[in-house]
Amino acid sequence: MKEPRVRVAGILVEDKNVLLIKQSKGDKFYWLLPGGGLDYGESFEQCLEREFMEETSLKIEADELIFVSESIAPDKSRHIVNLYFKVNLIGGEIKIGDEHNLLELKYMNIDEIENSTIYPNIKKELIEYIKNGCKQPAKLISSRWE
Repeated sequence: MKEPRVRVAGILVEDKNVLLIKQSKGDKFYWLLPGGGLDYGESFEQCLEREFMEETSLKIEADELIFVSESIAPDKSRHIVNLYFKVNLIGGEIKIGDEHNLLELKYMNIDEIENSTIYPNIKKELIEYIKNGCKQPAKLISSRWE
């Protein structure tokens, strides 16, 4: 029996811009929040700190939970639970990780977010979060698969 995959991602905001990473998968190119799969025995915070270091070379600390969403493929072949945390920058110099599918790191403003392909598609929620001054209670986002 297949089990859901848990992905932990961080929302790092600097001057109303959100750090996103461009990734390729086959012939698709899209942006996503830095983060990755939770390993067995690893806390959400440990996963987020590890993934941020691997993908961005930045040292961060996890803060509050902002969004929870899930992505279920129409054919039920994949089920991903996404946890999005506000993160605080501790240090480091931004540099893209070594994984071959990571293409670019970029702080995006609201207009760029609106005009980009972001997976899962949480553009509306990210923009609302920024416009609200990065303050809001945790929010459940309905299932999204694109």
